[in-house]
Amino acid sequence: MKSNLLRLRYFLKDSNKKPYYIIFKELLQLWVIKKHFPSHYIGRFFYRKDAPINFKDYLSIQEYNRLLESVTSRNAKHSTITSISLDKLFFYFYCSEHKIPTPKVVSYNFRKSFFFNEQIFTIKNSSELADYFIMVFKSANISSIFLKPTQGNQGFGIIVLNEATVLEQSSQVLEALINNSYIHQEVVVQHSEVNMIHNKTINTIRIETFIDKKGEIHILGAFMRFGSGDSVIDNVNRGGLFVSVNIEEGKLFKKALTSLIKGARVCDKHPDSGFVFEDFTIPYFDEALTLVKDASSLLPSYIHGWDIAITQHGPTIIESNHIPGMLRSEFSYNGFKNKPIFKEIMKDTKEYHKTK
Repeated sequence: MKSNLLRLRYFLKDSNKKPYYIIFKELLQLWVIKKHFPSHYIGRFFYRKDAPINFKDYLSIQEYNRLLESVTSRNAKHSTITSISLDKLFFYFYCSEHKIPTPKVVSYNFRKSFFFNEQIFTIKNSSELADYFIMVFKSANISSIFLKPTQGNQGFGIIVLNEATVLEQSSQVLEALINNSYIHQEVVVQHSEVNMIHNKTINTIRIETFIDKKGEIHILGAFMRFGSGDSVIDNVNRGGLFVSVNIEEGKLFKKALTSLIKGARVCDKHPDSGFVFEDFTIPYFDEALTLVKDASSLLPSYIHGWDIAITQHGPTIIESNHIPGMLRSEFSYNGFKNKPIFKEIMKDTKEYHKTK
């Protein structure tokens, strides 16, 4: 309820709205076409003057939910793949086994049991926690470390520990760590060209893959996320921005969008750095596409999302998502209904719901 009120508030305040009579007309048109109230019209900025002309080709929330239900059901049939994808520690070990680049996990913990260099340490207080990480920093020759819940998502629970401040931080993070399971990753060094856009966040590319009935892997969509301010998280639902990617050219499109409930920003340059998004060529983008196809062959989910960071030496997989949110990647193709392969997905979805 609160989020809907926020959406309405930002919609009413937006000075770039189409005239209300046009908004009302388009809502009615979509209502007739979709056969349900088009609640996505506001949330996806179709009410704006600079909205896509073919907004009718985008999925409604109801169509998306039907697709998501189908994807969830199909992926659930492969519980091992789902388990590997869901658990960040399992995923790391699987990638390491198959030489898929992903940030190195230097240690990890299951509640009070911490594992490093084939040894187990039981941590009971903040002093012991500080001593543990001081040992990890020195032994691994690193000055900071990224802590992630093994089964977290959307950036929740992420902690960045620094060698210089670990004594102070240990008391702040103790409860979170010893009551949960975390992986402790080396911090990714981002490509210098991506750093020019926003250097306080590892800005990731979400690439979604689809495996058809013949086993061929297709790129379904892609967008790039950027953090803002002092945030170390690029998640759009946590205040980040996203820009659609031109798949064929590996370049960013013109505009970045935020979530409607996070300010409803639409901008053509990064709000902090002033970097212009349009036509920025993503380093190693072709290699990133090859990487996700290789990963998809090892984790052959029906539809899968891959979060890719670009380092100075190439792409690396930050996370895997066996049930990805696909609404944002639609902007890569100006609506999924413009992408021929999507007809097969919608046919599969229709057949799935017939058998229910």
